[in-house]
Amino acid sequence: MSIQAMNNVMEQIQLQANQIKGLKPADSNVGQTQSLKFTDILFQSISNISDLQIDAQQQSQKYMTGVPGIGLNDVMVSLQKSSIALSLGTQVRNKLVSSYQEIMNMSV
Repeated sequence: MSIQAMNNVMEQIQLQANQIKGLKPADSNVGQTQSLKFTDILFQSISNISDLQIDAQQQSQKYMTGVPGIGLNDVMVSLQKSSIALSLGTQVRNKLVSSYQEIMNMSV
């Protein structure tokens, strides 16, 4: 993995961390006084993916039982959101595992 690609991944992780903490991208800076724990960010991201999947499942069940106010388009959008979130989570996990393996294979 090139240094530029690693920097891009780190910037994306930082943006997501700021979104989780409720900060705007313009408010973020390198010398930030707040400390962000990686484990908190990871657990929050996994929780968000889980919440999206649960919401999609509940909406599809409501649609199938005929609850008024639930349209097919709402169900499909919800299912796509959960699918995309799961795909992103899987890709991030694969990148983390790949980075870990690359670091562990470095000679000291």
